[in-house]
Amino acid sequence: MSAAAEIKFFSSWFCPFAQRTWIALLHKGVPFEYVEVDPYAKTQELMAVNPRGLVPALDVGGRNVYESLITMEFLEDAFPDRSALLPRDPMTKATARIWADYCQKKIVPTFYRLLQQQEQAEQDEARRSLLDNVRVITKAMQEISEDGPFFMGDEFGFVDAAISPWVERFYILKHYRGFEVPGGVTEKDGEFYRFHRWWQAVRQVPAFKGSLCDRERLLAKYQRYADNTAKSEVADAIRSNKALP
Repeated sequence: MSAAAEIKFFSSWFCPFAQRTWIALLHKGVPFEYVEVDPYAKTQELMAVNPRGLVPALDVGGRNVYESLITMEFLEDAFPDRSALLPRDPMTKATARIWADYCQKKIVPTFYRLLQQQEQAEQDEARRSLLDNVRVITKAMQEISEDGPFFMGDEFGFVDAAISPWVERFYILKHYRGFEVPGGVTEKDGEFYRFHRWWQAVRQVPAFKGSLCDRERLLAKYQRYADNTAKSEVADAIRSNKALP
């Protein structure tokens, strides 16, 4: 696809799913027009791009792509000569997809479950579950690339972009639920040192930094999740114990 193709990126500043796509666009250096939308007041323009009215969504010269991981894969396929997110080797590429999928199925829903649960016992269970999930990805990082610093090795890639928006929001869980990943960046700091080393590296990536918003503003936005009063499809799915939309 030509780099001159017109891409409209429909996003909401607070949405971690949209942040994935934003990171991918910035990392690959693809020109785009940012369109801020309110997914709680769905416009006709957004509905024309994604009939579900959700972000992220891409209008690519009149053709549409949506769902966060799919938009990332689309950008990788459409602009293969620009800063790769996925490895070229088929097996290594499959490994990256496996761990992005793990994040989608384990890290993301447990994040919201911990935030939305109102009973202490249920919060404690979700807190243990989320830390166990972080333990799993930490072990995977160590096995795939001990030195890193990124998930798959020395280059920022697909898994990093898929997971980092939620890890960025761990400070929200610390504020509302007292959750944090223990330790630091050296081996003497304990079992999560590879995770902290990874996070230290991700926070310095220009594409990641360029997708960030004001932390205090974001913290206030997530109050409704902490109160379990959010009126989003994600919040409804967690309350109903269903798969995320």
